[in-house]
Amino acid sequence: MATLKEISDGLAAAVEAAASGVVEVRARRGKSATGIAWDKDHILTSIHAIENKDDVTVIHGDKSVGATVVGHDTGTDLALLKAEGHGATPAPRGSSADLRPGELVLAVGRPGELQATFGAVVSTRSRQRGWHGGGLDGLVRTDARLYQGFSGGPLLDASGKVVGVNSWFYGRGETKSLPVEMATRVADSLLKHGRVPQPYLGIGTQPIYLSDDAREKTGHASGLMVISIEAGSPAATAGVVQGDTLVGIGDAGVAGMRDLFRALQGLEVGSKQELKVVRSGALHDLEVTVGERQE
Repeated sequence: MATLKEISDGLAAAVEAAASGVVEVRARRGKSATGIAWDKDHILTSIHAIENKDDVTVIHGDKSVGATVVGHDTGTDLALLKAEGHGATPAPRGSSADLRPGELVLAVGRPGELQATFGAVVSTRSRQRGWHGGGLDGLVRTDARLYQGFSGGPLLDASGKVVGVNSWFYGRGETKSLPVEMATRVADSLLKHGRVPQPYLGIGTQPIYLSDDAREKTGHASGLMVISIEAGSPAATAGVVQGDTLVGIGDAGVAGMRDLFRALQGLEVGSKQELKVVRSGALHDLEVTVGERQE
């Protein structure tokens, strides 16, 4: 079993290794945030920390460069900055899927000088209701403390690899981190589109229990009854009618709102998907073209 000295040295080495990929971001009067060197020209950080998009500076060591906002996503509180020649080394990424409750992790920030706190993983299946609608599934909840300016910084595993992105936005008093896999998908979309297209059907629903007959046909005990449909929406065009009960979309079953949010997050805007609905006791398949929600 490792001694406390060995554990301490290992954690310090992990922070030291990650330091080359962690930068200071100045875009808010009197306050700094943290950013992660995503590649040689881009920095990933928190959008709430950027007050003035026309005056963003990235600092790493003795080097200071101006940056522009490539795009941002309010739902995940992420922003991608272009900062050519920022001088930081792109941070190595790990996997949040490999984290286990009780595993030691480190939260690193650079609101000026490099800082770090450590704690244990509490849960890797936490959920947070977003301020802008929807929800964030699979957040990594830890007891590592986030200090002012830590938002946008990395959550590291014991080997020093990035397994999440930290922000006070996710936890509202608890430390919750966005999994690195989701952060990667958002960063890729921001680089490609300047935004993250939000899948949209255009329906209002409420959960209901299914009849015994419908349970046999669908394999679900519950579904989502459609109580409203926006005119001209993808659902309306697909032929969804008020009173239908949604029980599936694409390859995913839908038994409640959480299932619907999770399924939508995995769909590409413009893709054709199969909606499974129960109507008058019969199961129907409807083809829908997924739309894009406008902010």
